[in-house]
Amino acid sequence: MSTFEKVISVTFSVIVLILSVVLMLTIGGVIEPDFGANTMEAIVEGKFFSKVLFVVALVFMLLALREIIFGEKISSEGKEGLILENESGKLIISKESLENLVAGVGKEIPGAESISSRTYIDSEKNVTVDVNVVVSRDVVIKEISTELQKKVKAALKQTADLDVKYVNIKIKNISNKKSKKPAVENEEKIKND
Repeated sequence: MSTFEKVISVTFSVIVLILSVVLMLTIGGVIEPDFGANTMEAIVEGKFFSKVLFVVALVFMLLALREIIFGEKISSEGKEGLILENESGKLIISKESLENLVAGVGKEIPGAESISSRTYIDSEKNVTVDVNVVVSRDVVIKEISTELQKKVKAALKQTADLDVKYVNIKIKNISNKKSKKPAVENEEKIKND
């Protein structure tokens, strides 16, 4: 919606609000019924003001008709994903496909037993990913979280050309299983300890 359309919409809403309040006060007996007629008569008697009022009323009538006849179609397009457009057309990337990509990235990280995620896309196409992880008992949570954040951001950038604003990690549980790290890494870790 353009700035002009927003201004018109707000102005139209204010006018409808004022008319509704006056109507309610008249029905409630707070304002006399002839108040509106006397006020309109005083406004219409002024020639310049009546012409301005006529033009304003005509503009609002045309805008109302435009909205009724040609109003924006309500569609769910984009509600379940991200719409990217270029001169050749549209590309819709579903949230589900982004979440599957995140799950795939998580499977590659040793110590991440299971991963689920939710993807949020705001009106400015900023992407936020919330990741729930079950980790093995022998991993360093901070390290696995940092690695997961980096890999998720990199994967979404490489695969879908999306800049991810946030990757929020929630450690859902710590399992009793040991991680499936390669034997060389485990041996080096034991030697260093």
